[in-house]
Amino acid sequence: MGGRIHGFLGGVLLTSALTYYTGQLFVNNAKFISQHLKQSNSIIQNKILTDTYYKNLEIPNNQITTYERPNFQETCKDIWNEEIIKMVNWIYSINWYKLGLTIDEEANKLTDRLAEQFVNKK
Repeated sequence: MGGRIHGFLGGVLLTSALTYYTGQLFVNNAKFISQHLKQSNSIIQNKILTDTYYKNLEIPNNQITTYERPNFQETCKDIWNEEIIKMVNWIYSINWYKLGLTIDEEANKLTDRLAEQFVNKK
């Protein structure tokens, strides 16, 4: 008798859980669809049927602006500054830890070779 009751209650729990999560799925889908319908309605009302959207937009400035250096010295300064910035960026791009390990390894190899030469001469 206890097994039937537990089975029945398990079935009720499973069915109610599935019903609850299905309802939540419907609510989420309804929110998603509602949001897209509101966006579509806004596009239709403000951009297609009326021009209120375009009235609120600023008219872009179509003037052409050119920049030119007042003299040759300023141009040279700009080129010099650009080269300095490139150099600093190159220095920052170096992996100093890896470079240190490589130099240490090479120094160890060099000292080992020197030590072998001095040991072999004696």
